Amino acid sequence: MAGETATLNESEQAIFDEEWDSFISRQYRERELIEVFERHKPQVVEALKIAKYQLEANFGGVNAATNELGWSPIQPNFILETSSTAKYSTSTWKETYLTSDVTTMWKDWIGTAAAQRAVSKYATMVLLGFHDPVDSPKISAIKANVKGKEYPIWYVREALLADVHVYELPKPMIIEKEQSMHLRVKVIQAGEDELSPLGVYFAKGDHLRDESAYNKQ
Repeated sequence: MAGETATLNESEQAIFDEEWDSFISRQYRERELIEVFERHKPQVVEALKIAKYQLEANFGGVNAATNELGWSPIQPNFILETSSTAKYSTSTWKETYLTSDVTTMWKDWIGTAAAQRAVSKYATMVLLGFHDPVDSPKISAIKANVKGKEYPIWYVREALLADVHVYELPKPMIIEKEQSMHLRVKVIQAGEDELSPLGVYFAKGDHLRDESAYNKQ
């Protein structure tokens, strides 16, 4: 169940409409990825309205001021990093899987069962799917527990073997501020992988401009 929302005013709606196409194409070039966003534009707008209500800020777009709401594709440091001391492992989606990972198959990716990762109190995001740009994806399935709900396994292998490696969720998922998540992946091949969430992250301008921005709670 989505949270309470705030209505976008005329100026905010105009900013969203003006920036929408470039927001996607600036980050992604493949038509298959762009189409995922296009199909779920209403859910992105819904997430924006929830973020506006929860963060008590007007939408200022990609160049949002300090107390305005801005938007960004989901970045690793906003999800993986829990302190202001940046590390390579939390500044990239790259993972190196070992033969032992293939043997055990299931591996924690974002958070753990004992320490689930929560969206920052300064943000709300909408998850639309997953993208893996490596030539040979190493993941065949994803299992998610979000907001305390365990979802059926998403079998992504066939989708990630297409020309453009993208898996679109059966239904977009809005994850509000401070809500928890735990994602596990099924590893079927050793080597480097770069699976990443596909979606939009809404946060205040100062959070999006912070060079040491992390998953602040």
